[in-house]
Amino acid sequence: MKELINLVKEMQENLVSLENLMNQEHDLLSKSKTNIEKIELIIEKKEFFLMKIASLKEKKLFLEKKYSIFPPYFQFNELNQCWSEIISKCCLLRKKNIKNKMILNQKFYLNQHFLNIFQTYKSNKNNTIYDIDGNLEN
Repeated sequence: MKELINLVKEMQENLVSLENLMNQEHDLLSKSKTNIEKIELIIEKKEFFLMKIASLKEKKLFLEKKYSIFPPYFQFNELNQCWSEIISKCCLLRKKNIKNKMILNQKFYLNQHFLNIFQTYKSNKNNTIYDIDGNLEN
């Protein structure tokens, strides 16, 4: 039984780490210039924690069958409290993920819109534009 409690607490810790990563991701996505390398690193770390949580979930299912106890664990106070916190944290993470997705979609839309305007502008031969080095481009 103690093994199951420790496992659920480990799941909680991993969810907290995942929340910290999602907060970092939100901060990076909210900036006007997004650092792609940092975002990629965060995504890799998120994948690690998600795989770890999935592994812990499999172990949890095994232990639940072994002890014949299942969520929400009403008869075990400590386990019930930990499980309630996990459910709350998962709901919070879902909301954070939706917000990050919205920011990402907005950035994609704005970039696509800019590229469309730029192509229209560039296709007009009378317009002069500058390249990344500040040189005139025709």
